[in-house]
Amino acid sequence: MSHRQLPFGLNGTASVRANLDSGLIAARDAGFSFHEPRLPALVDCKTCGSRERTLAVLQEADLSLLALSALEGVFELANDRLLARAEVIFSRAERFNVRQAIAVPGRGHTSLADARELLVELSKRGREDGVSPSYEFIGFPEHAFPSSEAAHAVAGTAGLPLVLDTFHLAVSHTDPEGIATLPPDAIALVRLSDALAEGKAMEKIADSDRVLPGGRGAATCRLCEGDLERGIRRSAFGGGPLFQARTGGAGNSRKAGVSAGK
Repeated sequence: MSHRQLPFGLNGTASVRANLDSGLIAARDAGFSFHEPRLPALVDCKTCGSRERTLAVLQEADLSLLALSALEGVFELANDRLLARAEVIFSRAERFNVRQAIAVPGRGHTSLADARELLVELSKRGREDGVSPSYEFIGFPEHAFPSSEAAHAVAGTAGLPLVLDTFHLAVSHTDPEGIATLPPDAIALVRLSDALAEGKAMEKIADSDRVLPGGRGAATCRLCEGDLERGIRRSAFGGGPLFQARTGGAGNSRKAGVSAGK
């Protein structure tokens, strides 16, 4: 079976102390094809009036903005407040030619029916701005739908693809075989993350333990290797030499910051 090479992108958390333009230049210099911006970076651009400059940097660097990591608190915030926030975020994504925005479930739980209704409405409002929402799987038990199966079920009923992260797949003890059998339209992008886990059980690892993938220290989980890697390789998302560990050299954030997109 032949595999296609998937492009790599740099997540904005790898350059959290840099402005968007500097993050884009760092992504280009490191050989990435995409940059995954976070909402504060676009807010900063609007505040200082640099949208046109940022779009020019994008064109010069031959980069695309992969997806906007923005809409947090889904199922946690009141629906009217969340939808009002979504409209602002989708509009901002559209202004920067970002065609995907990531919905992130918050703490708390809801029914599958109520979740589907909300996600369908989010999708509808996103389409009005030419933005396609995707749904991030969060594997912490205090968050809504904290298993990959539950996340796929709720996102799938609303027609949203998943954003997967090797960190959350690991802390939720996701079965790699389940990832391998996901259908072609089920995954929007995959984030490659590692974590420092020396002296900790996997379920005790927190976001603050994240590091960029590619480290060889004894304390790292090496989450981009082994069964999880092979499961994602075998999934309909793609395969081939997708998980060659790379680190983003921008900024000083310890969080992981590599994404693979279609």
